[in-house]
Amino acid sequence: MASFEDKLDDNKVEKWKEHYVNYGQMRAMLVTIKGVAEAYESLAKSRPDVAAEFGPSSAEVGLERGLNAMSIAGGDEDEGTGSENKSLVETVGKGGEYGSTGGEIDGDELAFRQNFAMHKKALDNVVAQFKSGLIAERSKAAIFYIDEVAGLERRLDLLISTVQSNYELKKDPKRNRRTVMRKQRRDSMILMKSARTLISEKHDVSDIGVIIDEEDDIDDQPISVRNVVSEMESVKRALIDLHRQTILLFNFFMMTRSALLRLLKRFNAILPKQKWDEQEVFPERYDGRKTKNLIDRIVKIYAKWFCDNDIREATAQMHTKKGDDLELDWSQFRLGHQLGICLTLTVWLAFDCLWSLWTQGIATLAGRSAFPVFRGCFGLLVWHWCWGVSAYVWRRYRINYIYLFDFNPKTVLYPHAIFNACVDETMVFLVTLLLYYKSSTHTMPVWFAPGIYPALLVLYMLSRLIFPLKQRRPLWTAIMKVWTAPLFSPTFFETYVADVFTSLVKVLLDLLWTVCFIFSGDFLLPDQVDTAEDRHGWQHAKWYKNIEVIICLFPLYIRLMQCLRKFYDSHERVPHLPNAFKYTMSQVVTLFGKFYPVLRLSCSKNSVSCGHMSAFQVTWLEIFIFSSMYSWVWDVKMDWGLGKKDYNWLGPRLMFPSTLHYYGVIVADLFLRFMWMQSLVPPSSGAHFELPAYLTAVSMVLELIRRTLWSFFRLENEHRTRTQHYGEKDDIDFVPFHFTTGHNHKYQQNNKRSGRTVLVEVLAVGISVLVLCSVVVIIAQKASAQEF
Repeated sequence: MASFEDKLDDNKVEKWKEHYVNYGQMRAMLVTIKGVAEAYESLAKSRPDVAAEFGPSSAEVGLERGLNAMSIAGGDEDEGTGSENKSLVETVGKGGEYGSTGGEIDGDELAFRQNFAMHKKALDNVVAQFKSGLIAERSKAAIFYIDEVAGLERRLDLLISTVQSNYELKKDPKRNRRTVMRKQRRDSMILMKSARTLISEKHDVSDIGVIIDEEDDIDDQPISVRNVVSEMESVKRALIDLHRQTILLFNFFMMTRSALLRLLKRFNAILPKQKWDEQEVFPERYDGRKTKNLIDRIVKIYAKWFCDNDIREATAQMHTKKGDDLELDWSQFRLGHQLGICLTLTVWLAFDCLWSLWTQGIATLAGRSAFPVFRGCFGLLVWHWCWGVSAYVWRRYRINYIYLFDFNPKTVLYPHAIFNACVDETMVFLVTLLLYYKSSTHTMPVWFAPGIYPALLVLYMLSRLIFPLKQRRPLWTAIMKVWTAPLFSPTFFETYVADVFTSLVKVLLDLLWTVCFIFSGDFLLPDQVDTAEDRHGWQHAKWYKNIEVIICLFPLYIRLMQCLRKFYDSHERVPHLPNAFKYTMSQVVTLFGKFYPVLRLSCSKNSVSCGHMSAFQVTWLEIFIFSSMYSWVWDVKMDWGLGKKDYNWLGPRLMFPSTLHYYGVIVADLFLRFMWMQSLVPPSSGAHFELPAYLTAVSMVLELIRRTLWSFFRLENEHRTRTQHYGEKDDIDFVPFHFTTGHNHKYQQNNKRSGRTVLVEVLAVGISVLVLCSVVVIIAQKASAQEF
């Protein structure tokens, strides 16, 4: 779990770094306060009579009033405050100055009173130091924030006045026809019309305008259209830059406010008797609504000038500009090179399979004994690619998945690093699959059992799931908490992991087959297509069938338990109980699939008419359809926050640029939801809607793609929800938009690779693959020559 200090550091804007709250230093002061307070409370509890005699701490009596009298700029602080706030060691060393009783007391009593007085004064000093420091940090951030807001407002006003002055022309009564321009100049015309609209607030519309006759050739106009388009692009870039700077400033405000709130709450938890009210720390002038209003104003102007007053489209366009650490450097060359190798291996493998089937009638990979092993590893590989795509899309559209998932920025992999890891795994997968196929078809010398190749692939995939341990530990920690639901209150990332498990049912079934295949020793047997089914007797055993049902049910059980745990923690029936009902219905579909073969077998053994089984299947089908539709509606309405009639059945403040993206995914999710529900039916259930075995890989990939599409909008909705309610929710939960801030993080610098390193690695991989392929081709040719 990432600390807030790491999150704050990851979202710092480099040029503003000196204006952020020094969170680490203030936290260290709280640790000191906690230690002193615990010592003081221990003494006070041991001798309450002495504590009552000394009276309340001076920090409790009126220090807050003195600090609150300070201005927001912090200019009225006493210059001598720093000298008075001496270190704890110096304070304790001075001896007691409190607690004269006027009577004779023995030496032990005097020593205790002196010790108590020293601890009391030490507590007063460290509390005063913390409070003055917190006010100073707030003042530092507030002064910068207010100045920056004023500067951005001036820049926007100047831009508007410049646009108005450039397009305010005199009335020409001869040129009053409706204007047209070519499609590629649409943006500039929208800006001209909108500029006239702005000016028309003070002038009559008929007196102003840039009017172009329909009969005239555009290129012959006295106004250079090319210059207009260029100017419009400049204005568009200026607005987008203003929008970006304003959002970064709002992120700055919310992150500093969240830091101060966390420090304040921690202080109040340590010293509840000296509780410091939030309103005393945050004056009215230090407010984020100014920035929010400025963001809304910029978006409205952009929408008027470039998007026909479409606020949603304007917001999406301004959020999705290229850049922000999405460009590739030398890693682009490496990635492209190795993708080319993977494509070559794929074409080679596909051609070899088809050629062998056509010329010699040799069964393809789907008929091979170890095919489920490769299919399971392929499912994990596909999901790794999907995760990389998801990270890229979230980063591209400013969805701060690192913050939402509570990742540690120091260990999280960015999209291009994920793609590089995926392409390495894909190369190993394809090479292993090619060697297995050629060995099992005897088109290359068989030095050992072909099953050794899938066994080696399993070991490789297992190592990739565990190492590097520093990056994998948070994932496995989350998985363990997911598996032990409802013992832990689930975080957002843990619910996401559990949702992913519901999409990996087919993959998990193949992994079960792989475990049995390896540990039974069947991978050491010769690969024979005709007897493959008979040799694996364990897959027909009752215990194996029961484990398959458990695997189909377990991910649904996890999500059901998470929903119930959330209901237990929040006492909110909606949305947790309806969501639990969704997973209950999915489990019913799986259980029907489990008991249908039992009923069918019972009828055949007792020679009983199975006419009533049609009613069983009809009921099963009805529940199947109802559960699929219910899950689809839940996706759209609850998980994505769409389906609102006032927004054309979508939602407000969308972050993706085109409504077609939303409508297309909604329709695709409707069909793919039925495919997902079908994946929950246990194998060999006998259902009429059960897919053939050879389509399992297709349904597996389609479900992983559906889950990826679902995750795009799920995190978008979560991000919107946690950024749109400023002032209505606890600001500690605020999630900043994902922008590259230019901050030089050490952990990012360590991950950068020089061009020479990448070139050496590319050459090494390319030569290795070339040598391997050449050896395989030569051996295959010699084997073919010997047969003839």
